[in-house]
Amino acid sequence: MIYNEAFQAEQYRLTQICGPGYRKALEFLIKDYAIKKHPTKEQTILKEQLMPCITNYTIDNIKKVAKRAAWLGNDETHYIRKWENNDLQDLKKLVELTVHWIEMEELTKSLESDMPDRPPK
Repeated sequence: MIYNEAFQAEQYRLTQICGPGYRKALEFLIKDYAIKKHPTKEQTILKEQLMPCITNYTIDNIKKVAKRAAWLGNDETHYIRKWENNDLQDLKKLVELTVHWIEMEELTKSLESDMPDRPPK
């Protein structure tokens, strides 16, 4: 939902607000994912900043892309950019990659559950 709102803002060429929207969408995605994986730590996860959630509750492939998305998302909210050679399109790609890695992990888990390590006898 947040991602879709940011996308709509981008379609209206509201480029100063869609970047923070994509950053917010990333935070909700990561925290929802972390809570799903670690339901007993929900209150901790909800209070933590985004980067510790990425670092502490995601697998390596998600970490790699989500950290970069967070960096670019932060650039969208600050006066001075740290990542001058990257832009909104890079941020969107990284958020999309984060979604895909989460989907891949969930799909793999589901298939492993449906198909144990050995074929049936």
